[in-house]
Amino acid sequence: MTCSHSGPAAIVAFLLTAPLPAAAQDFTELLEIRRVKETLVLSQVPEPDLSKVPAIDAERLRDYRTLTANALEHAAERMQAQLAANTFGDLCARYLHYELHDAAAVCLAQLRELAPADFQWAYFRLLLHVATGDLEAARTSAEEALAIRPDDPSTLIRLAELHVAAGDVDAAKAAYEAAIEAYPESATARVGLGYIALERDDPAKALQLFQEVAASQPEGSEANHHVGLAYRALGDADRAAEAWRLNRDVLIPMYDPLLERLRPLEEDVTLPLDRAVAAAVEGDHERAVALYEEILEANETDEEAHFRLAGSLLALSDTGRGERHLRRAIALNADHAGAHFALAMLLAREGRRAEGAEHLERAADLAPENLSWRLQRAQMRASTGNTAGATSDLEQMVARDPGMVEARRMLSAVLVGTGRTEEAAVQLQALVALTPDDLQARFNLGLMLFETGRYAEASRALDDTLGRFPGDVATRHLLARLLAVSPEKTVRDGARAVELAQSVVDEQPALDHLETLAMALAEAGRFDDAVLWQQRALEQERQAAGGNSPQRLDRLALYRARQPLRAP
Repeated sequence: MTCSHSGPAAIVAFLLTAPLPAAAQDFTELLEIRRVKETLVLSQVPEPDLSKVPAIDAERLRDYRTLTANALEHAAERMQAQLAANTFGDLCARYLHYELHDAAAVCLAQLRELAPADFQWAYFRLLLHVATGDLEAARTSAEEALAIRPDDPSTLIRLAELHVAAGDVDAAKAAYEAAIEAYPESATARVGLGYIALERDDPAKALQLFQEVAASQPEGSEANHHVGLAYRALGDADRAAEAWRLNRDVLIPMYDPLLERLRPLEEDVTLPLDRAVAAAVEGDHERAVALYEEILEANETDEEAHFRLAGSLLALSDTGRGERHLRRAIALNADHAGAHFALAMLLAREGRRAEGAEHLERAADLAPENLSWRLQRAQMRASTGNTAGATSDLEQMVARDPGMVEARRMLSAVLVGTGRTEEAAVQLQALVALTPDDLQARFNLGLMLFETGRYAEASRALDDTLGRFPGDVATRHLLARLLAVSPEKTVRDGARAVELAQSVVDEQPALDHLETLAMALAEAGRFDDAVLWQQRALEQERQAAGGNSPQRLDRLALYRARQPLRAP
């Protein structure tokens, strides 16, 4: 079947390219900007009471809120949107650190909405709920965090502590054991298991666990206090007293990398970085470059300064130096996802697509919660023939974020291109539900239903599309052909097919449109007219191609034999 939008290759090409609202920006950039600006609304975050915060810290919090507002306001490009999101996240982390819980709760909710698969926001919500005493909400946040990162030891330990508070010792034991399996060096989890052993009247097991911890801790560790408790439970008062004398209340550190983000940066580092970031947000990249370079003069191994300096250099079109600083950031930290992504985009723009693809793969692997990066990677994979990889990425994205329109659109394109039309129809149905005014999605849904033999569903889908877009020629044409040639009698309607096909021919007398009118006339029993219009189609084909296709000649013979077409 042919029509003005039809053919799998044409659909794939359209779905991969057409949805962009503006040709000057790719869909990933637009997605990033739209999501950041629509989701991170600083005006909804209450301004906290800073009267109990040290004066210098309070001033810096106010300045950082202003910086965040400026970042969101000026986010017109991808790098700016990412900077705005990072800055908003930093502000939220600072609110959490200073126990400004009301403000932290609102901004954490917004960040979770922006990036529902980002582990850190679920974890920070867990810390918030623990701090405010909402243990039920804390357990929920812990479960959400573990759904994203099932073997995170810090979350498992905190979940175990919540289970202990709720009196569920069995669940606490399982969580502590899972934490140790994920991070065998975890002293905190072993201490927790030791107390569960004491709870279950097994002081010998508790002593073994506490002694293992004490052996790994520095002199004066509070682990000796736990050892003393175990000896006391065993009835050995002398050894208990000896262990307690060794205790100097040196805390047992808990393995918790994310918690480090809540520790305020030293003033001599933070203030220059804040000023540099503020200059970049305001578009003064020359000043930003100078400030970042000052930071690097003091500490050349500051990977974040290299990364942010590269962003300002690229904004000034200094691609050579920008690339060098991105590579330096990666050399200092091979897991710097942002640097890998920025370098991938730079290399792609300069035509070094193979190397750019490697960095894009790395960036998406390092930040699987960043769905916009994974969307970009899926597009790259699809364009280079790795449809299996693209499909896998896209299916995971729509599973994590069912409302991700761009991912569904691309997934349907890839599925069509690989002949998986039934699955493409499923994605297109979801896409239409999400974007009811998306004409192309509606047309493609009707076409896929037609292609897969779901004629009644195709008819309803195309009718719905015409209800919203009565002037669309392609939809009228496709519906006319469906009503004319459907193998299902209940779907065919010759009279309406003629009406629709005639309106299409009146507007666009193209070859396919002439043929569809002939099909409709034959279905309506007007075979002489069908022969006339098929002859006109054949004449147009001869003028364009110098001859006629056997299929079109066969159709003319069919109408002369006074038979309608039944071959969609």
